[in-house]
Amino acid sequence: MPPLNIVLRAMEQCQITSCDIVKYTYLREIRDLASGESGWHFGASNASTKQLEDFSIEDTASKMESRAPRWWSLLGTLLGDEDTQSRGTVGTSMGGGRDDGDEGVDGKPASEDTLDNYWDQVDEIDLKGIINGLTGDSTALTGENKRLKRHAAIKTMKKTVISSILMQGINQKSNALQSILGFFLQSAHAPQKVIDTLAHLGISISTDAINLACSEELWKKSALNPYVEGHNIPRKHSCRDLLNLHREGSNDLNLSCRDKFNAWIFLHDLCTYGPEYFHQFQSMLQEPEAIEQIPLIKTPIYAARAMDINNSTVSGNIRAVIELLQQGGITDPAAPSTVRDDIGEEDLDSPDFSEHVVLVHGDLGTGECLQSAQLRRSIESTPWNRFQHVVFIPGLFHLKMACADALWRCFIHPTMAREDETSLVYDIAQIRPKETGIYASKPGFRCMHQLIGHAGICHRLDCWRTHVKSTIGCSSLESFAVSKPIFEDLQAMANEIVHTYIATHRLQHLRMKPEKEWDLQYENALLLNKYFLLYEELSYAMNCGDIGRVETSIVSWIPILKAVGKHKYATHMTNFLINVHFVYPAGLKRAVRYHVLMNPTG
Repeated sequence: MPPLNIVLRAMEQCQITSCDIVKYTYLREIRDLASGESGWHFGASNASTKQLEDFSIEDTASKMESRAPRWWSLLGTLLGDEDTQSRGTVGTSMGGGRDDGDEGVDGKPASEDTLDNYWDQVDEIDLKGIINGLTGDSTALTGENKRLKRHAAIKTMKKTVISSILMQGINQKSNALQSILGFFLQSAHAPQKVIDTLAHLGISISTDAINLACSEELWKKSALNPYVEGHNIPRKHSCRDLLNLHREGSNDLNLSCRDKFNAWIFLHDLCTYGPEYFHQFQSMLQEPEAIEQIPLIKTPIYAARAMDINNSTVSGNIRAVIELLQQGGITDPAAPSTVRDDIGEEDLDSPDFSEHVVLVHGDLGTGECLQSAQLRRSIESTPWNRFQHVVFIPGLFHLKMACADALWRCFIHPTMAREDETSLVYDIAQIRPKETGIYASKPGFRCMHQLIGHAGICHRLDCWRTHVKSTIGCSSLESFAVSKPIFEDLQAMANEIVHTYIATHRLQHLRMKPEKEWDLQYENALLLNKYFLLYEELSYAMNCGDIGRVETSIVSWIPILKAVGKHKYATHMTNFLINVHFVYPAGLKRAVRYHVLMNPTG
């Protein structure tokens, strides 16, 4: 039998060798997780929308466990998975249970009381879905089971965070979780110091990596840049280039997206305002298919302090923008680090904003003032002084007001338009007999908005009456209701109506006939139906957040605005859409399109 000291040295050497084997086994698995083939390399500066939307903490945890099972098991052991399973609690492939600690009320560890209070205060997130996803179980969350699964989900998140920190330490490009957390912190308006501190700890990426720096890119190709190089100037585009922003797909009914919307409006009016029989079909009406829906996200809104500034001047708009940015914690990078306000000395944790942009919403007057400011300051030496960071977004409600005014100029303002018995003025005499003078002079937006809605419904119901009379011989909608048509029949009729009673390219063929064969009343009625439906489509798209439909509606309104003399609105909306789709980089394009609509009431 060998001496005891030799046996002890052999055992020590065996332990060292075993530890090295285990160490390199874990290191190999972590390096595999950090490699490019793993799919966790994430470039924040050129991140796509799909990458952000497709990221899932559940999928990340599951992939980490499958690619590094030994490392994942070690983390579970260190976090107490084995202790939990030995106590007979619920076990899953990702671990479960609760931490040990001092006894609290009802025999629970004191740490659990604090944790329960925290989760009880969390709202407006799918807590049940998160826990079920992390624990791989769809059992209802109740009582003790809820607490155990909650702890299992927390441990899984801890494993994911620890693994992600080590992965980034091995490979800086392996920063998927850090990038997502960085974007979240930025969107939640976390202070720059907090984000950078977490970045040093390996939990987030830095603010420089989070922000999409496109200010300099825009300046290099801006017409305001006195030193712009010719090859950087974007190709000139016109309104014709906007006609195919959203291409139509093929369908069996030969209906465009606009035709489908118009057919839906006709059906909606009949089922809502028609005879009682048709009201039963309201529940069968489906909303029009969105062209491009803006994701529904709750946006935090912060009230700004009142400012005694004249916003009708260029200098006033400059002061307003600077003051609003300062209230948001953004100041001139060259300014001192502190400013004195009414409260006292305030330390400004202001990021260097020179490479980034801020979206400024406003009416047409605000846009013109900001453009004048940028033109006057284009010779300044710094991006801040050039107002290079300001990207103006026209307020769509003001566009809606301009469209209502355009309809007034088309159908009410001309004296000749009031002489025909089928004109809109005669409708006003029936709907608002005491307000004909107001409408004939200069009505406000609300008056025109209500008129367009009420008169449009009446005209569309009259189209239904005319159509059923010419096709099936019913003299009125009431007699048509007696025949008890089914919903599918109404859908087919609505599809026929949109081709017959709305102005299309076929109107040109009607006007090619000899003048004595023209039916001006019929032609004007077709145009009125078309323009009223365009207004309804724009309103609907703005209310439901369909940015694709908003853009196609704007393109249709541009020539109408030009025709009635509202050239500024036509020019500004044309330039806005051209900039968004042909000038701005992809990240800014998405930011503008998905933030042009906002509902402050929630």
